[in-house]
Order: sequence, then structure tokens, then C-alpha cells
Amino acid sequence: MNDLDGLLAAANPVRAEDLEYGEREEAVLRGITARRRGRWRPRWSRRPRARWALPGTAAAVAAVAAAAVVAAAVVAWNALAPEPIPRQRFVTSGPAHAVLMAAAEKADRTEPKRFWHAEGEVGQLIQRDHRGHRYTLLATFPTETWLPRDPVDGDGVHSYDMGAVRLRPVSPADAREYRLDGSPQQNENPDPDMGIAIPDVPEGPRPDDRVFEGDPARLPTDPVRLRTAMLTWIRDHGGLPKNPDAWLFREAPQLLTDPVSQPSQKLRAAVYRMLAGLPGVRNLGTVRDPLGRPALGVAMDETTRDLGTLQWQIMLSPSEDFLMASRAVVVRPGTANSRVPAGSAQYYTVQRTAGWTDTPPAQKLPGARR
Repeated sequence: MNDLDGLLAAANPVRAEDLEYGEREEAVLRGITARRRGRWRPRWSRRPRARWALPGTAAAVAAVAAAAVVAAAVVAWNALAPEPIPRQRFVTSGPAHAVLMAAAEKADRTEPKRFWHAEGEVGQLIQRDHRGHRYTLLATFPTETWLPRDPVDGDGVHSYDMGAVRLRPVSPADAREYRLDGSPQQNENPDPDMGIAIPDVPEGPRPDDRVFEGDPARLPTDPVRLRTAMLTWIRDHGGLPKNPDAWLFREAPQLLTDPVSQPSQKLRAAVYRMLAGLPGVRNLGTVRDPLGRPALGVAMDETTRDLGTLQWQIMLSPSEDFLMASRAVVVRPGTANSRVPAGSAQYYTVQRTAGWTDTPPAQKLPGARR
């Protein structure tokens, strides 16, 4: 057995919190950051939406199988010839750093309870060109999450009600064209004459962007090692992103609102501290979130061909450990959103409420034993 095999074999019993990261530990990190999504069931949704499709034909099955073979080959190649993880240039002062470090302290002081409960909304812009009518709509739909700390309280549940989609024109000109087009509503049929199909929110500003799907329960709670673990995972599952800092800035906050498994308070604090040290993060001051509530905002810019220059924003509560909203604001449109006005939110996620509670849901969660 060579050194790499030995490290991989020893990966499972190693606690992430005990690791001191170095080149020799990369193989261990590949083992501890493999996602174990655990038990999670969607409900209440007219049409479940995910980042993968359930194929209905033999051709689709073959295509998915072929994609799986390619993905396995990528992972195998990255294991044999891994790119080095870029060293971090730390930012340790400034208003944005102070805002995020204060959020980490709030997370340190928060006591977890029986359930994590969140209610929110997801929105994205849709450009439509139908029978000579061109307009942009904001499509939104509600979401709700229940995650128990103890499996005896049941399985986690995440819902998104596609039957409650709202479509709103972005500008007066869009509203006029929308009316002339007959004010079509959401329809699952891809035929544009039957209504408007709501696409999945893209994973990032580039077609080949990937999301982090490692296991939050096994991530290090040291901010430096957390950064390395997340970049190691994405490197081994598709390659390092072109802009690692921007990728971390838009992916790490997703851990705080993950509908699959709520991270520990130590990990929440580590996420804030890692974000505080990223170069390029800047303070937005006191802002209004998509619901009009006052929040503390921090942001980072990213430029791509497809969606132009986007400003990734996260909005934090001034008084508690609560990520109120995140959104991608168009600074300069690209080829895929050329008609979107600068200053518009390309897509966003907002949480109306989110936090720990000892009050169970009105209806018991699936699999609950008490």
C-alpha cells in the first residue's frame, strides 16, 4: 500500500477538527469532504426542482450514465495529478472584515435547539422573446425548511411551492410587452405558447460552474482549513474555479442556508471568519434586503462572459446570527442577460425567518419517533 492509499484508508476515522493542513493531508481531505447528504425529503412542492434531472427515456438514462463515467474520470485524474490549492492572501482589517467577524461572534454565542426552521423566497430574472414581444420578468416562489438536530425527531424537509410562482415585469416597458403577449403565467410545458417555463437557477455565472456538495458535518471549523477543504473538494470534483475567492464567497454562505443539513454553530462562525479574510470582499454599509428590511451588506465582484460582471452580495442581521439574503446584482450585462438593466438582481435568495427553535412543526416530520 503506498502513502496515498494509506492516507485514504485512514480518512474516515480522522476528525476534521484535528487536522493540520499541508500537502500530505490533501488525500485525507478528499475523504472527509465527500458529501453524505443523510436523510432529507422534499414535500409540499407541485414540481420538485433540483440540480439534477430524473430521466424518463432510455436515451436519457444512457446520457446520464455517460456523464457519470466522465465525472468519475475527472475525479480519478484529479486524485492522481491534483492542482495545488492556491495560497490565500488574507485581509484582516477594514469595514467588511469587521462586519463578518461580528457575525462570527454572534454565531459563537447562539445556542442550538431542537429544530432549525427557515421560511423564505427564491427569485430570478427570466428573459422572454415570444411572437415579437421581448420582456424581462422576475419569477419568485416561497420555500420552507425544517431540520431536526436529533434523528428521533424525524427527517429534514425542504419545500418549494411551484404552484405559488409569481411573475412580475421588471420595468414599465416590460409590463407593456408582457400585457401585449397576453400576460402568460407559469406552465411546466416547455411549449412557449402554453405559458412560461421556470428554469432552474444556474449554479454560477459560467455554464461549467459547480456547487459545493461536500458534507458540512465533516468540514473543519478552522477558517483557514475550511477554505482549503472546500477548494480541495471542488478541485477533485470538476477542477478549481477560475476565481477561487469569488467561488468561495458565493458558495460558503450556502452552508448557512443549506436545506439538507444545518451546520454546527462552530462551522457557521468559521464560515463568517473565512469570508472575512477573503481579498476583494468589501463593505456595502447598511442596505435594504429584497424584502425592504435593513441589513449589513458585504459584497464581491466577479466578471464572466455569460453574465457579465456580477456583484455577489450577502446581507446579515445587525443583531443576530441570521443571513437575511444573498443575491447576484448585475453590474454590467453579458451575453446571456444582455437586456437586463444594470442594478437588477439576476437571482436571489431571501429568508423571512431562520433560526433554532424548540417548537416542533404543526405536522410531525417524516420518520419522527416522538
